[in-house]
Formats: sequence, structure tokens, C-alpha cells
Amino acid sequence: MTTRRVCWRRSDGVEADEHCTLTLRDTGLSLVGTVLGAEDGVPVRIEYRVLADPAGLTTAVHVRDLRGFTQRTLELLRDAKGRWTVDGRPANALRGCTDVDLGCSPSTNTLPIRRLHLGLGGSQTIRAAWVRFPGLTVEKASQAYRRVDEFTYRYASGTFEGELTVDEDGLVTAYAAWRRTGLAAGPEDSEPLDAHR
Repeated sequence: MTTRRVCWRRSDGVEADEHCTLTLRDTGLSLVGTVLGAEDGVPVRIEYRVLADPAGLTTAVHVRDLRGFTQRTLELLRDAKGRWTVDGRPANALRGCTDVDLGCSPSTNTLPIRRLHLGLGGSQTIRAAWVRFPGLTVEKASQAYRRVDEFTYRYASGTFEGELTVDEDGLVTAYAAWRRTGLAAGPEDSEPLDAHR
């Protein structure tokens, strides 16, 4: 088992900091994180947990979004046959999606980057369940990744195109308005203090 803890800072129209723990196990990986910031003067806290199977395919996503005193939650599940549910209801529109993309975080770019193992110059287009914020809506998104060099990828989805850099674990170091501000490695698995609320 391997654990990485990473911090990012976003500095554009939305100022935010994120703390994420990536845990790699024989049974798959997990991303557990918290984004703290403010939008339009309102305090925002977004907590998420993403699970993926040994092949790197997303199996479960849990999100809690707190804005001021308003709290909303979202649960996505994907079974072995690729069928998705959103808050317990079948989501046929997401059929064919292999990954989740949390629009509030650079952490989930790690999922396809690790899973695809693209060689230099290689590219592939995936389908992702894109969770949009602040609406907390989910839609299917076509996303293309092209590996430019050892640690750089070109990403495109819809009208957006950008470059992202990663480390040897596939964790983002820079992407759009996000920059990594801290990294720690360790062998132990642990949960955040508020995991059992």
C-alpha cells in the first residue's frame, strides 16, 4: 500500500485550497479530499471520496458540498457492467463513462492518466461522468488526453483545451488555475478526522 498527500491552490476568479490523500492498494485506489474556499463571498467546503477498481475504473463517488449553511450531497456508483446510478437512480446517460471528473478539483485527472499508460505522443479519448459545480449536476463528457512528454499532457474537452503536468504517480503538479503547493509520501492508510460524520 502506498499513500500520497497533496495540496493544491487555485488562484483565479475562485480562490481555493485543496488537500487530497491518494491511497494505492491491490484492490484499487482511493482519492479523499477537501476543497476550502469562497465564491461570491460565501464560504465553501467540498468533501469528496472517489474509489476505483484495480483496472483504474471509477466505482464510487461521494461528494458533500457546503456553501454557507446550505448542504448538498451526491453519490455516483458504477457497477462491473458499466451501469451508473446517481443518488440511487439509474443514469443511462452516463453509460460508457469510465471515470469521474470532479469539476472542483484537479485530483481526478489522475484516474485516466494512471489508467491509460500513454506512451510519448500517444493519445486517447475517454468518456467521463463530469460533476459540475456549483450546480452539482452530472453529465457525460468526452475528454482527450495526449502525452506530450514524460510529465506533460494536453487535455481537451468541448471548447476547453489546456496543458497539465504530473509527477511520477500521475498526480497533477499544475493545471489551469491550480498549482501544487505540497506533497508527502507514506506507507500508511488513514482517514480524515471527519470521515465518520
